[in-house]
Amino acid sequence: MSVHPPLTPTPQAPAPGAVTPEHDKTDPPHVRSFPSTVGGYVYLGVLTAAIVGLGLVGFGHWRVGIIVLAAGVGAASLGRAVLRTKDAGMLAVRNRWFDVALLALTAGALWILAVSVPGD
Repeated sequence: MSVHPPLTPTPQAPAPGAVTPEHDKTDPPHVRSFPSTVGGYVYLGVLTAAIVGLGLVGFGHWRVGIIVLAAGVGAASLGRAVLRTKDAGMLAVRNRWFDVALLALTAGALWILAVSVPGD
């Protein structure tokens, strides 16, 4: 028994070095550029909050940035709690309530960090 692929091309697969015509390399016309679920839009909102929050941290406003980041993670937790698994999109990673608890604990820890550290 050999673990190597056959050296001769099969009728189903092209040869390893086969060149496809240029017109076959274009994307099909049905490719969409928007999320297919409501959870996709929530995920984009959370991603935006994370980018804005980390940007604020980078520019020296760490407390406000961490609060914005905590709000984004809290919104992800709320979205995961409300949306069905098939509508949650990329928010659905594990069991629903495990995701909700983990995101809520992370948001709470970030918020506690931002409000309890002394300083400016």
